[in-house]
Amino acid sequence: MHPACEGHPQITWLSPGMQFVQTCPVVSPEPVICGDTGADGSGAQLYGSVVRDGGLFRLWYTAFPREWDGRNSSSRVACVESDDGLLWRKPRHGVMPCAGSTDNHLTDLLFLSPSVFIEPGAPPSMRFRAFGWYHHPQRGWASHTAFSADGIKWSVEPEPLYQSADGITSVWNPYTNSALVMVERSRYVRGVPRRCWFSSEWTRKGATAPVSALVPDEFDDVAAVSRGFNSGDYYGMGLMPTPGPVVGFLWHFRHQLPLLSTTRNQFGNFGRIDISLVYQLDRGGKWMHFPGRPDWLTPERMPDWARGCLFTASSPIEVGDETWLYFTGDAHRHGWFLDYQWKVDPKLKAMVDPGGFARIGLAKWPKDRLLGYRAPLLERLELAPRAGAASRLVLNVVTRPDGVVRVALVNRRDGKAMAGFDFEDSVPICGDHRQAVVRWRGQGSWPAVTQGPPPAAQIEIAKGTLYAFDFVLEGIAGGST
Repeated sequence: MHPACEGHPQITWLSPGMQFVQTCPVVSPEPVICGDTGADGSGAQLYGSVVRDGGLFRLWYTAFPREWDGRNSSSRVACVESDDGLLWRKPRHGVMPCAGSTDNHLTDLLFLSPSVFIEPGAPPSMRFRAFGWYHHPQRGWASHTAFSADGIKWSVEPEPLYQSADGITSVWNPYTNSALVMVERSRYVRGVPRRCWFSSEWTRKGATAPVSALVPDEFDDVAAVSRGFNSGDYYGMGLMPTPGPVVGFLWHFRHQLPLLSTTRNQFGNFGRIDISLVYQLDRGGKWMHFPGRPDWLTPERMPDWARGCLFTASSPIEVGDETWLYFTGDAHRHGWFLDYQWKVDPKLKAMVDPGGFARIGLAKWPKDRLLGYRAPLLERLELAPRAGAASRLVLNVVTRPDGVVRVALVNRRDGKAMAGFDFEDSVPICGDHRQAVVRWRGQGSWPAVTQGPPPAAQIEIAKGTLYAFDFVLEGIAGGST
């Protein structure tokens, strides 16, 4: 379904009292994965992905070994599995040595910031696809892609895809039949280097040139200062494709003093990482921030094991009637084990808690209810099909006990309601509905229109929230407009 959001091209009009809202997820109080082996004893950090592989949950994350020396290059990519997404097993893959043994759950994927997905239609030997930052023996650091038959043993394609910093996120977008890839690049913004994000689309035939997608601005600094920090930029983002907009889970890096000059192309090095929601209305278009840029997840409201920094998986997954997003909870702020010269401080590094400095948690919200429009009293909103003749309108909507939703179909030429499809004819929708089909008394679910554009749907909401919608074309597989 299409999330109801500001600027959506199918929302052609709304009354001023409509409130654009976001859903706060439910966060499990305890982590679902901790570092408890020699391979991940210093930390389990979800620079990685979770996928549903048949009846199995599989998760790839950055594992910091118990003997971690404080350098990113000593981390490895681990792969674990689960039957329910809550209790995770760490199989013995036997492919990557750690502490003198391959008896561990590490893969041989030598990527930093790895993103993994299953590519539909790929040959069996390339069923799993990964993107990440990789050190090529001859070419040095760049963003590469790799493929695998089982998600454990990988082949890295030798040619770099993108010149970038160490951040990269990818997800398969079934609505474009391509991968959406976000890469980090440092750019001078207002005279100082900031972490910016560029987007690209990838298929096995090639990748498009990255284009500027998210650039920090003055409001990011204002938001950082209002939270007690000095400045801000973007550390990464997760991605959630929908039939309409793509929703992003943006990692806001709020910098604290001191600002170091000992690292190249970075302005802020110490600080906290919060998550906010962004969205892209059209393919390849501008990314929009939620109004006011409120935090969606922040360490301030997290359990003790996640009070420093937050990082999300590359994308959420659907589990029944819920959407699940796995995330990293860091007990400390970014750069916690480094001194002011950006060198490892042994005394600070020795303070790692049992279970590691980073653990993996879980946030949940009802499916198709991440964004929405709320009517505190009585408001209206108009929707229009993209093209063709819709045969029904489906709404994801919730009302209070004394609330109601009614729908009228109006002629898009003169704005008048169609006979038999006015608000008085609408079958009221009350309560909690994930897929309510709009109907009218004595009529079908949608009128037959042979000439002119299809009618628009005016939705009247009293004390309720519209989260998502879909104009469905009967007889077309997956058809919606």
